Amino acid sequence: MKELYGWVGKILRVDLSEEKISELETEEYSEHFIGGIGIGQKFYWDEASPELDAFHPDSPLILMTGPLAATSAPSAPRLVACGKSPAMYPEVFNSASLGGFFAAELKKAGYDGIVIKGKASQPLYLSISNEKVELKDARHLWGLTNSKTQSLIKEEFGEKARYLTIGPGAENGSRIGTIATDIGSSGSRGFGSLMGSKNLKAIVVKGSGAVPVADQERIKQIRKQIKAMIGEGFFNLYGTPLSLPGVKVVKKVHCHGCPQGCWRTLHRSPSGKEGVRKCQTPIFYSLWSRKFPQTATETSFRATTLVDDYSLCVIEVSFILLWLEKCFDNGILSEKDTGLPLAELGSWEFIETLVKKISYGEGFGKILAEGVGRAAEHVGKDSQEILKTGRVMPYGPKVFLPSAILYATEPRPAITVLHEVCHPLTKWAIWYTSKGDKSYVSTEVLRKIGQKFWGSETAVDFSTYEGKALAAKKIQDRQYAKECLILCDFAFPIFDNASSKDHVGDPSLESKLLSAVTGKDIDETELNRYGERVFTLNRAIHSREGRNGREDDRLPETQFIEREERLADVFGIHNPELFLPGSGDEIISRKGKALEKDKFEKMLDEYYELRGWDKTTGLIKKETLKELDLTEVIEPLKKKVI
Repeated sequence: MKELYGWVGKILRVDLSEEKISELETEEYSEHFIGGIGIGQKFYWDEASPELDAFHPDSPLILMTGPLAATSAPSAPRLVACGKSPAMYPEVFNSASLGGFFAAELKKAGYDGIVIKGKASQPLYLSISNEKVELKDARHLWGLTNSKTQSLIKEEFGEKARYLTIGPGAENGSRIGTIATDIGSSGSRGFGSLMGSKNLKAIVVKGSGAVPVADQERIKQIRKQIKAMIGEGFFNLYGTPLSLPGVKVVKKVHCHGCPQGCWRTLHRSPSGKEGVRKCQTPIFYSLWSRKFPQTATETSFRATTLVDDYSLCVIEVSFILLWLEKCFDNGILSEKDTGLPLAELGSWEFIETLVKKISYGEGFGKILAEGVGRAAEHVGKDSQEILKTGRVMPYGPKVFLPSAILYATEPRPAITVLHEVCHPLTKWAIWYTSKGDKSYVSTEVLRKIGQKFWGSETAVDFSTYEGKALAAKKIQDRQYAKECLILCDFAFPIFDNASSKDHVGDPSLESKLLSAVTGKDIDETELNRYGERVFTLNRAIHSREGRNGREDDRLPETQFIEREERLADVFGIHNPELFLPGSGDEIISRKGKALEKDKFEKMLDEYYELRGWDKTTGLIKKETLKELDLTEVIEPLKKKVI
């Protein structure tokens, strides 16, 4: 086998039904799809049957690293989990991303990824130790929470072992189960439930190998350049940890290879309880502080820990709580209906009861375990209206016009895609609201960023819809390429530069890192072409699973109605009036504004033409698939290709 750089060369295949383990060559997939979500999607296309539901034994769970993991490339620690998501409604292909140390350890043990199919006849866990791979009895771990499972794993394999685990909420047929790993990381979209449906309790890995790189000195130079570009303090949006009143930040907690850190920090509650938190720290607080202000901090802190420990999605549980509260207040649900102390919603007793009922599928908890969308359908029309009118769209279309395309063309756009719209605009908002005291990203700098990253200065003029379709395409291509590498969302792209006179960042850094690690000469344009191929394959997967082009590229009607929406992202926190740059020196506010339907449709027209899709139907053209070297998808999509 020729020497590889970045990749270690093998992907593990596990058949749980037969308890068989085999290997595949990474290079068969990496040439066209790099790694991460790219290879994950290719496996799914080749091996998943669209008619099978998520919990069918033959529906694969795919875990992939990227070529930069376990190298000295900065902020590349992540693992992609993908497959048919049981949490999505309806079930469709989706993905989740986990930080921490597992991805690097897996590569040190000799594997770039794992493809898991089948269902074990009893609970098992997968043990990987320097290419020694075994399936072991996990009956002694089944039913335990993540913290207890991880503690027992460390006792047996040592503190240096890395792991993926699930708790009771992912074992018992829920759709909202998460996968947990070290330093408080977790993967959502129901992939913990997918593990549970396969009777796979955990994956434990220990590796002592090294991943060779082509040009160590070049990586070192790029790291130095990035450090200068990032600067200190306010220039890093995620430098100051989110916290709660009375909660102390003990220390920052970094993922593998991260030089700067983010909101991921070890927190200590007033009672002395500790936990690693990131952006989910304050999620429950607003609900608890309204009803039980004296105990809100401690209950919110413990609630997040409990939900994570049982392998339930913190975001989905928060949606469930908000929906339950409104249904109770409107007389749609009662304590008798649910078996829950709804009058005490916001107390520790309530959250503990709720989490356990969902996790073990008890009574109304079994309905809630389906997720809030399916639960609302079960309860009836009035509860569905509450869900519809109260739906929050973070980084949403009514404020960020490019997001209209992002939300419309993907069943659930990755947060990385939405963040690219929000991050530079938030730094501009800080500049504007602080009169330049707390940020250098002025309107002039932002326009240059728009030109360099989004294709035009007009892309950051929010008095017009012009330039937004091109911006959306560029964002999707870049972010899908980034998810192939896989680089941390909080670190890349680097839009602004603290060390240069013009303060404009460098969109070529990702391709330079890939070239330095792998020895392959890939520039920014070529890397984005990979991203375009992977995004188009994603579109093909969804078409095969029933998506009908333009017919389904829709937005909720609420986006076309003028009204103020609840603020749900960092941009709104820093800029509650939702100011944005317009034309020339004009500053406009998008607060309470709506999308204009005719202009949205024209944006879609332009976007389809940029993508090489049919403008009338939104279906992919055969020539486009050929140009992107995706000819293998043409025949299976005969009725969905123009």
